[in-house]
Amino acid sequence: MKKIHVVAAIIRDKDKILAAKRNYGNLKGFWEFPGGKVNIGEQPEIALQRELKEELNAEIKISEYFTSIQYDYPDFHMKMDCYICTTEKFELNEAIHSKFKWLTLSTLDSVNWLEADKIVVNRLKIYLSKNILVSACLLGDNCKYNGGNNYNQNVLDLIKNKNVIKVCPEILANLPLPRKPVEILNDKIITKDKVDMTKLYMNSAKKAMQDIADKEIDLAILKANSPTCGSKYIYDGTFSHKLIEGNGIFAQMIKDKGILVISERDI
Repeated sequence: MKKIHVVAAIIRDKDKILAAKRNYGNLKGFWEFPGGKVNIGEQPEIALQRELKEELNAEIKISEYFTSIQYDYPDFHMKMDCYICTTEKFELNEAIHSKFKWLTLSTLDSVNWLEADKIVVNRLKIYLSKNILVSACLLGDNCKYNGGNNYNQNVLDLIKNKNVIKVCPEILANLPLPRKPVEILNDKIITKDKVDMTKLYMNSAKKAMQDIADKEIDLAILKANSPTCGSKYIYDGTFSHKLIEGNGIFAQMIKDKGILVISERDI
């Protein structure tokens, strides 16, 4: 597979981030961070300044390195280095972009990002947040149903210097450790042997919501696929490791409160 190395500028103006709508090629119509290819032997920072001059007629100031991601598109593998930047002015070049838009933390998901850029966007949500709610199991607390945890070093690295609020609804509800795993089936929370645990788990989620009611929360990082904390996808209730679209009961309550939710798999 062909490999390419690109750079991207996350242009920031206080709490706003610039998004650009692509106007050429197979990925036309998707939104991205402006940038382009790194030439062989070229330093990424130099490439970024060159590309932004060509694309936006902009003189950029690189404030800091932000992150690097790798992503496989159907016909090429891409490495993308991203930098937080500022600029005093830029221009629309319709051969490359059809539109620009300034986005805030709460509106980052309002445009249809390129798949690779979505990973950067989710990391940006952490970068732009001060107060972050995190599933305790991701931080190493032994509160998983089997008595273990889901420790995630990537999450720990990304939330450095943030105000972190740990949460585990099951522990707050004094559920035992270990305990039988549960999944959601037809809006009921059940064990593999079909014991209905809905009321107990709903009460645990409500208890967690009560505990954080007076806290300011910008973002939640909750355990993927969990019947309590899962966002976007959860297990289908057959205990066969099959995923379906949906949210865990606590994650849904958090979303209903207007708080952004991501999982460790989104970053």
